Amino acid sequence: MTIITRASIAASVVAFAWAQGSTVTVFFRNDGNWTRHGEQPSALFFNQPSTYEDAVRTCASYNETLLSCSSYGDFFHEFTYHQYLHNIDRDQLLWSSCSSSAPTTWEGNVSHVPTAAHPLLPFLCTNSAPFVSKVDTDYSAFPRVKTQSVDGTTFEGLRDHMAFRFLGIPFAQPPVGDLRFKYAQPWNETHVEATRYGPACLQTGWFEGNSDGLNPWGNSEDCLYLNVFTSTLPLSPGSVANEDALKPVMFWIHGGGQVSGTGSDSTFDGASLVSRSDVVLVTVNYRLNIFGFLSLGDDVVPGNFDLSDKIVALNWVKQHIAAFGGNPNNVTIFGQSAGGASIIDLVTSPKAKGLFQGAIAQSIGGHTTNQSAAAAKILPYLQPLCNNTGVERLQCLQALPAETLLNISQATSWETVVDGIYITDLPVAQVSKGRDAINPVHFMTGYMPEEAQSLLEETLAPNISSFNASLQTLIEVGQIDQAQADAIVASGLWQVPTDYSSVYNASVNIATDTIILCYAMEFVEAGVAADAYESLWVYLHQRAYGLSFYDYYDLCTFPVGKPETPYYRCHSGDLYEIFGTYYLFDLPLRVAEDIYYTNAVQDMWASFARTGNPNVDDDYLAARGYQSTQEFFSKWTWTQYAARNDGKGVANLQYPTSFYSTLPDLAHCNVLGLNGTE
Repeated sequence: MTIITRASIAASVVAFAWAQGSTVTVFFRNDGNWTRHGEQPSALFFNQPSTYEDAVRTCASYNETLLSCSSYGDFFHEFTYHQYLHNIDRDQLLWSSCSSSAPTTWEGNVSHVPTAAHPLLPFLCTNSAPFVSKVDTDYSAFPRVKTQSVDGTTFEGLRDHMAFRFLGIPFAQPPVGDLRFKYAQPWNETHVEATRYGPACLQTGWFEGNSDGLNPWGNSEDCLYLNVFTSTLPLSPGSVANEDALKPVMFWIHGGGQVSGTGSDSTFDGASLVSRSDVVLVTVNYRLNIFGFLSLGDDVVPGNFDLSDKIVALNWVKQHIAAFGGNPNNVTIFGQSAGGASIIDLVTSPKAKGLFQGAIAQSIGGHTTNQSAAAAKILPYLQPLCNNTGVERLQCLQALPAETLLNISQATSWETVVDGIYITDLPVAQVSKGRDAINPVHFMTGYMPEEAQSLLEETLAPNISSFNASLQTLIEVGQIDQAQADAIVASGLWQVPTDYSSVYNASVNIATDTIILCYAMEFVEAGVAADAYESLWVYLHQRAYGLSFYDYYDLCTFPVGKPETPYYRCHSGDLYEIFGTYYLFDLPLRVAEDIYYTNAVQDMWASFARTGNPNVDDDYLAARGYQSTQEFFSKWTWTQYAARNDGKGVANLQYPTSFYSTLPDLAHCNVLGLNGTE
């Protein structure tokens, strides 16, 4: 039994004075095993000096009770982590339900010192909030929580088994009526009820309605909402006064080819990431397709409305995120596919200056064009409806039914444009100008080896046997042109079966290069040559778990992925690993390495958000009890990317051991003519 003395209590008082403002934190032991998240113990830690009576009253105000001292041992590593943060001391005493006159140690040992000797102490309450386990969760019965921003705005959100969540926060005025095809305008309210997701933006595909079970929140042109997930909240306005106590913020931009998706996609639910990584996660909607990207080559409808949405949302983060425990001066933007392209846009946009410090561009998909080219593609479809110019044409377009515009939007693809306002040059040209020409940023980027397996959808069948026929199909769908096809054949770099085991695999590689890899690596190399990045980290995922709804030939998802079962590391196969949301889609555990790899990825991404470096601090890992990631880094260290041919530049991420390679497919990109121009 631990001996508790008056001296140890006095030391506890001193230690507690270190706490950086009064906070409430969801204590949840996230070991990465998503099959048992709902069974793991959960509690509320109030890092707030209180008498025993006040502690009881506070728990009751949350419809909870003081936690029994017998349960304190369940949260040993949560306590050691708070010691690591200097929030509490090793000898910290806490109130529990075991005694109204004697406090408790972390291990649940009760002191025997007279009541008068006991100072104000922190405490744990039970947490009976439900576990979010499915996409269409009904949040009406979840307990409510409130927080307040420095400007007096109050936000009412929810508490669950793993974290706090604030859903459907409006950050911009509804882009309807005379705000359609206009830049986003900030939306200010004094009270925000953030207890249900906002609708997804207008679109077609998986998130149009809920026929695929992915979007129970509906669709609307009024769609500019964001969501915040956090494990820690301040207990009173301005109570977290020290910036060092605030958490790194990760700002997520979803993909979807600029035409589909939503920040409320349950793939991006933040409970797992924030409970594992102690970050604040923001997920955001932005206008899609014609509503977000229409550019008519003039200053009336210049385009890049989607980019204005993202920047207004980042300004909202700057203004309000401290109310959710987040540090407005430590923001990392990250996104995948079209969301990865958005990261490039923001890194190179003068309008985004000062809004973030780190950027992760995953599987960059999407390109930038000029306004005249964008206008030329869409005007033939608009002129029969609005055959005028300038302001009159805009007013005509604003009066059209949204459904009419949505139908028209399917006639073409949508891209960011060089408008001289949000984007001043093509991305590669901009980053080539050096560090002063872009926003200062620690930059991380990477991709999946077989991105195109899912991106091609059903364009090619796995049993295709003719390479020439495959190339012709890729020409017909616009992935390559005839000159590239001729160069591919002449190069001899895609030989079957010596280089690739099948025609299908060779074709998937070609499309991966043209859609994702060559453009992404061109941006990387241009930035390296110009010394544009504060730091640069390049990766290649060697393990994946494909999205359950994005696998046309059952080559990416369970049961493939076991060691004895080959699988493709497909586009979006990194998303479950980053967000840990397998459980929301009832996905099985294939092998234990799925847990360990997910843990390592979440720990690396969060380390990058904290420090600009994905190598996770060993003291941090020890304090949190993250043994599998400790073992991962005991065998390997991630070094910065410096040169394309040094043999160390690209981190091939795998569990238990990662390795390095040169920049992949450089020769392929040269053959395809994608090595120096956009």
